[in-house]
Amino acid sequence: MATTFAAKATNGDVLFKNANGYDINTVAADGTIFTLVDGVTAVAAGKNITLDAGGAVTQTAGKDVTTTATGRSGVEGGGAYTLTNVTNNVGTIAASTTNTISYRDADDLVVGTVNTTGISSGGNDITLQTGGTLTINQSVSAGVGNLTLNSAGAVTQASGKTVTAAGLELKGAGTFT
Repeated sequence: MATTFAAKATNGDVLFKNANGYDINTVAADGTIFTLVDGVTAVAAGKNITLDAGGAVTQTAGKDVTTTATGRSGVEGGGAYTLTNVTNNVGTIAASTTNTISYRDADDLVVGTVNTTGISSGGNDITLQTGGTLTINQSVSAGVGNLTLNSAGAVTQASGKTVTAAGLELKGAGTFT
């Protein structure tokens, strides 16, 4: 059982599954085996991060989830995800959980496909906040939960992709189309 998780993949994807929750933080250096790692990072272009948890996933300030501009990040499992550091930065996000999802990204963000397609929360609240544009290229379903979109840039939705929620709150400086 891990209570703290950090990873850096220099040439591959990151996939971490835990039956319980965990905090994205720092893993200290361990001699010749591990070096100091902060947050979760996929360094190589087009590589993905997938987090899967049965319990709550949080992150310590400054311990970010990052990929290259072409990288993607997915969240799965039954845990609530609260990944709200202002400096998180992934190109594409997808999620399939049975709990709440709250994700904040430093710049542009696309709702797309990672291991799953779009975002669904099993009827729980979803919050997406971006420092740039938000592009909804796949469906988003909060079911009976609420959906909050807070974007500093434009929010666009691809044709034929649905947004389902009991309540929808639109915030930010951008335009919504």
